Amino acid sequence: MKPKGELAVLVIPVQNNFKLTKMKLIATILMVLTFTLPWGNVGAQNTSRKHHKKHKKEQGLSEKQKLEESDLFSRAISLKETGKLRAADSLLQLALQINPLDAAANYEKARLMAATGNKKQALLLSKKAMDTDTTNVWYKVLFARLSKANGNYTDYVKTYEKLVKLQPENEDFVQEMAMAYTFTGDYANAVKAYVDLENLVGVQPFLSQKIAALYLRLDEKDKALAEYEKLIKSQPDETRPYALLAAFAAKNGFPKKAEEAYHKIIELNPKDPYVHISLADFYRKAGKLELSFEELKQGFANAQLDVQTKINLLINYYSGKLTDEQRGQALELAKIIIKTHPNEQLSKSFYASMLYENKKYAEARKLLRKLVVEAPNNYPSWEQLLFCDLYLEDYQNIIKDADTSIDVFPSRPIPYLLGGIGNFQLKNYAAAKTQLEKGKNLVTGNQALLEQFYSTLGDTYHELKMKKAAYKAYDEVLKLNPENTVVLNNYAYYLALDKQQLDKAAQMAKKAVAADPYNQNNLDTYAWVLYNQKKYEQALSWEEKAINNGGKSSGVVVEHYGDILYRMGKKKEAIQQWQKAKKLKDHSDLLNKKLKYGKIFE
Repeated sequence: MKPKGELAVLVIPVQNNFKLTKMKLIATILMVLTFTLPWGNVGAQNTSRKHHKKHKKEQGLSEKQKLEESDLFSRAISLKETGKLRAADSLLQLALQINPLDAAANYEKARLMAATGNKKQALLLSKKAMDTDTTNVWYKVLFARLSKANGNYTDYVKTYEKLVKLQPENEDFVQEMAMAYTFTGDYANAVKAYVDLENLVGVQPFLSQKIAALYLRLDEKDKALAEYEKLIKSQPDETRPYALLAAFAAKNGFPKKAEEAYHKIIELNPKDPYVHISLADFYRKAGKLELSFEELKQGFANAQLDVQTKINLLINYYSGKLTDEQRGQALELAKIIIKTHPNEQLSKSFYASMLYENKKYAEARKLLRKLVVEAPNNYPSWEQLLFCDLYLEDYQNIIKDADTSIDVFPSRPIPYLLGGIGNFQLKNYAAAKTQLEKGKNLVTGNQALLEQFYSTLGDTYHELKMKKAAYKAYDEVLKLNPENTVVLNNYAYYLALDKQQLDKAAQMAKKAVAADPYNQNNLDTYAWVLYNQKKYEQALSWEEKAINNGGKSSGVVVEHYGDILYRMGKKKEAIQQWQKAKKLKDHSDLLNKKLKYGKIFE
C-alpha cells in the first residue's frame, strides 16, 4: 500500500532519449490522473527530474502558452506511437510555433522528417535540437546519422568523436566511430577505434576480421596476419580462429600458415565436417590435385556433412567438359556418398547418375530399376532408365519401361519418343507410329525435342509406305532446323529411291555433305541422287569418296559403286564390285539377280 497522501504518478515515456520540461511532465500527469490532487505534490514528484535548459524564447512564454505547447507535444507523441505520423507532425509544428527552441519537439520532428524521406529538413531540425540541448547524447546521435545520410561526412565523424569523448566506454559509440572512419576512408583511425573497442569487449573474431581487413587496405598484410594470430592466442582451443586465419592466409600469400591452420583444426576436431572440404579447395587452388582429391574423399566420408552439400560440392568441382579421369573421380566420390548415406534416396539417384555419366549403363540401369520401385513418382529416374535401355540397345526393355513410365507420367513426351524408337528398331512400325504421334502432341516449348519426334515419325511413315506423310514430317524437321544433316541425308535418299523431286534431293544431299564431308552415308546419298539424275561421272567421283571414307565395309555403298560403273560402260569392274557387296551386309535384294544375269536391275 501507498502511504496516505502520496501521489502515484504514471509517467508516459515520450522518448527515453530526453527529459521532459516541468510543464510537459505536468501535462502528461494530468492526462493520466483519475482524481484531483494538490499541485504541491506534483511539484514534489518533479524535483527529481532534470529540466531542459531554459531559453529566452521559453522564458518569455506565459504559463498558458507553456501548458498549451506541452499538451500539443504530448498529443503528438501519442499519435506517433499509434502510427498516425501526419497528424503527429501537424501537432509538433504547432508546438514549435509556440516554442521554436524546444529541443525535444525539434528532435521528434526531425525523426518524422527522416522517416518520410525529407533528410535535409530532418538534418536542420536535429542540429537545432542538438545545439539547444548540448548535453543530450541522443540528439548528437541523430545529427550524426542524418549528417551521413546527407553526405556531410565531416560532421558525421566529428560528432561521433565528441560522443566517444563524452562516453569513452560506450561500446556502441566506439564501434560507430570506427565505422565512420572506415566509411570515410580513414583506415588508420578506424584501426585505432576498433582496437579501443577490443580493449572494451575483449578479443573477438568479428573484431579481428574488421581490423585485419583494414590492415589489408593499408597494405599491411603482416599486421593483418598478426591480428588473427592474436585471436588464436586468446582462444587456443577453438577451431574458428584457425579457420579464419587459414582462409585469410590462403587468400593473401601465406600458404604455409594456411596449411598449418587447417591441420590444427583437424587436430582439435577430427570430426569437423567442413575442414577437409576447405583443405581440398586450398590444395586445388595450389595445383596439388592429388592431395585435393584425397581431402575431398575424407570430407565426403564424414556422415555429418549432408548429402545435398556433398552433391553441390561435387558438381562445383566436376562441371563443364570433363576428362575420363575427372569423371572417374566424380564416380568414386558418388560411391563414397552412397556408402556413407546408404538409405537416402538422393545419394542413390546421384550415384546412378554418375554411373550413367561414366557410360556404365548396365550398372546404372540395375540401380535405377530399384529406384523407380522405391520412388515411382521420381520422373528423372525413369528417364535415365529409358536412356540406359537405349544406349544398351535393349529395345525390348525400352518398350516395356516406356509403357510403364507412360502409365505413371502420361503427359511426359520423352517416354513416348523412346518407346517409339524401340518399336521402330524392332520393326513394330504401327506401334511406333501410335506412340510417336501421341508424344509429339505433348511437346511444348522444346523445339529440339519436337524436331526429334518429326524425324523419327518421318522414318516410321516411310517404312509404312506413307510417303507423303514421311516427306511432310521431314519438311517439319527442316522448318525447325534447316541444318539437320540426318534428315537432309535421309530425305534426299528416299526421294532418290522414289525418283521424285531430284533437284530438291540434290540440294539437300549437297548441303548434308558440306556440313559433314567425311560421312560415308552423306557421300553415298549425294552420289546416288546424281546417279538418278544420270550425272554418272559426278556420281562416280562422290561414290569413290564414300568408298574412301569407310564405305568399303558397307554393302549398299559398294553395290552403288558397281551400279555407277555399269552405267558408265565398265561392266567388268561393276561385276567385281557387286561380288564384293555380296560378301557384306545391307546390300539390296536385287544384287543376286544382277550377279546371275551380269546386268543391272532396278
